[in-house]
Amino acid sequence: MKRLNTFVILIAVLFFFGCAGGNAVKKKPDHIISGMKEIRKGATCYKRGCYNRSLEYFFRAHELFAASDQLDGVAMSMNNIGNIYRIMEDLDTSLLFFEESISIYQDIKNYKGLVQALSNKAAVLIGTDSLEEAASILKSAEDIAQKNNIPKGHILNNLGILFVRQKEYSRAEEILNSALANADPENYSEYATVNFALGNLMCETGRYEKAVYFFKAALEADRLSGFHKGIADDLSAIGNVNFSQGKYEPAVNYFKRSIKIYALIQNRSKVFEIMKKLDIASEKSGQDISVTKHFINKWLEGKDFESPCN
Repeated sequence: MKRLNTFVILIAVLFFFGCAGGNAVKKKPDHIISGMKEIRKGATCYKRGCYNRSLEYFFRAHELFAASDQLDGVAMSMNNIGNIYRIMEDLDTSLLFFEESISIYQDIKNYKGLVQALSNKAAVLIGTDSLEEAASILKSAEDIAQKNNIPKGHILNNLGILFVRQKEYSRAEEILNSALANADPENYSEYATVNFALGNLMCETGRYEKAVYFFKAALEADRLSGFHKGIADDLSAIGNVNFSQGKYEPAVNYFKRSIKIYALIQNRSKVFEIMKKLDIASEKSGQDISVTKHFINKWLEGKDFESPCN
């Protein structure tokens, strides 16, 4: 059920612009334009669930930025590569890239990028139950953000998730409600992330109707952003709530929709995880899922016509 965090693929633009003669904007050098093109391609592939291709684009961006000594771009590339390794569950490699990104952002005093990279590293540590270290990093990130007037939404969300892990539910709810109140609904990634975290908190505390409400809010935001894995996670979470309450018919509905997305983006572990519950729910509700299984098997074999990664 848990999606710890929808991390941010960082696309910085501030260092690409300069002023000359009042409000005139200098033409961006070709090497910067080329690097950013690769970053944008990588971000698009990430949203579609095409992680190997996304990595390739981010590595290309890193090479372009490194060759021209654009340290902001190098750090941004490192942060994004760390995010992809994290979603691919190669957490040790993920941490290495976040640490490199953090080091560069510190050196060049890019505090906005630094806060983001620190928060991302903390999210990985929360996922590995290194909670004390994660808390220390989030405190550092929060101090830097406070000092430099940087929005703290990403930090607050991870802090709320940390408190859930520590079973400090009242503190988690206070933090996550604050994050939600300050989240921009037009920033779909941030809005989905905090709603999903609140949904998990509601599940942990037995408030299942509220959990579904927050998961559906996350689902709507992820649909608007086109974040395929996020949509699948949201649908799976709603299915799990229904399944846990013995509401097998709606559980089948949500599991079928979720498992199709996981199959299309080749997330086999999630397909197998959900299929076990889908089989049980379909048997108990008397629903036929043979058509769904037909498509799942075809897509896992690579026999799809319009894969998100084509």
